[in-house]
Amino acid sequence: MKEKERIDYLPLGSIVILRGGVQKIVINARGLVTATTTPAGYFDYGGSLYPQGIIGDQILYFNHKDIAKVVFTGYTDDDDKMMVDNINEWYENSEFERIDTEEWNRQRRQERGEHK
Repeated sequence: MKEKERIDYLPLGSIVILRGGVQKIVINARGLVTATTTPAGYFDYGGSLYPQGIIGDQILYFNHKDIAKVVFTGYTDDDDKMMVDNINEWYENSEFERIDTEEWNRQRRQERGEHK
């Protein structure tokens, strides 16, 4: 198994803009294992549109490398730093791989018959 990249996760509540976007996203979750991909894998973050928040079951999955700009950094303390270490350690020892968001989105568009 190849060595996995450690991520310096942004704190919950951070607001970011993703590459190629203009909409602000608020980070609601970190280190999400998902079965929405085959095989199952993980994304660094789960977020929702700002200022709308989570609407229904809509959650945006993205990775640290997808962030173009950090607009606001959420609250962090020693507990948050320990959680970031725990997330990284868990993924380093898991069989899950980080999902490539560009490839995942490309596959989803193909499944829906969209072209881009």
